[in-house]
Amino acid sequence: MLTGRFVDAEEAATIGLVNRVVPEDELLDAAFEIAEQIAANTPFGVTLTKRVLNANVDAGSLSQAVEVENRGQTLATRGADFAEALSAFREKRAAAFTSR
Repeated sequence: MLTGRFVDAEEAATIGLVNRVVPEDELLDAAFEIAEQIAANTPFGVTLTKRVLNANVDAGSLSQAVEVENRGQTLATRGADFAEALSAFREKRAAAFTSR
């Protein structure tokens, strides 16, 4: 980001900037696949993850970033979706989350 240098797809994958590279004609299917994986998670958890990522961009230290993450983990275990996730895991089924 500091150099402004262009990074091609293969290098982006190699350095972990993207999680994978797909041919252009498979891009939409790959995007929908990832979207389905995200949508299968609890909405509260997805929202909280986004908030933690945004907050930790400006974290003053690693310990502050970990503290924000720990708070999020604690909050995520307090709702009905956590119990549903555990039940679904034990019963080997998809979870039916209700929290928003």
